[in-house]
Amino acid sequence: MKAIKYFLRYTDWVNARFGWFVAFLMCPMMFIMIWEIVMRYFFNRPSIWAYETSLFIYGGYIVLGGAYTLLTKGHVNVDIFWGRYSDRGKAILDICTVGFVFLYLGVLFWTSLEATIKSWQLRETTMTYWAPPYYPLRTTVPVGCFLFMLQALAKLIRDILTVIHGKDLYPPQVKLI
Repeated sequence: MKAIKYFLRYTDWVNARFGWFVAFLMCPMMFIMIWEIVMRYFFNRPSIWAYETSLFIYGGYIVLGGAYTLLTKGHVNVDIFWGRYSDRGKAILDICTVGFVFLYLGVLFWTSLEATIKSWQLRETTMTYWAPPYYPLRTTVPVGCFLFMLQALAKLIRDILTVIHGKDLYPPQVKLI
């Protein structure tokens, strides 16, 4: 039981830290977008790099933020049935559907890992005039999938404990500071 408690705490800690880091990706993205708006509309001098850079940052933000969203229970549930159940009933329903989560994330992880490895080997760039490297963005997908799978496993463990004990003995402790 001590190992389970450690795994849950460590997984929550890692994903809370990633969530904290990823949240700050919005700051450079906003700066870049403001820069581009000012340059384009006030000086009539649009850049070739701002749009693509903001897309890269936003892509990383979305992919790396999924595990934190699961940690904080921010993903959408279909409330038709789920909202009416007790905590134990919700845990049972989540246990029954977690296989789809692992199947999806597993396939996404392996296919994105292959694409990422090829991208790093080829030093892939985008097909624009600026042609920035594409492989750092591709790297965020398998990393994000791995973190999401860890958090999904932690949630599965919590759901099993909830079914056994009737309540969550180790709720997530989301402390960013």
